[in-house]
Amino acid sequence: MEENERKYDEHEEIQGAPEQEVADVVKDEPDDKPAGKNVNWTIIVAIVILLAIYFIFFY
Repeated sequence: MEENERKYDEHEEIQGAPEQEVADVVKDEPDDKPAGKNVNWTIIVAIVILLAIYFIFFY
């Protein structure tokens, strides 16, 4: 029964592949925050356009 309760070890090799380190540049991307703001603005603009289309054609 204890064999089924084996816990995941994050340092264990997965299917024989060696563990790879992530570069520090990937961890601290300075461009991530402005990109996140652009996603929010894009969603807002898309909703406004869809509402305009809805009111023009279906209202």
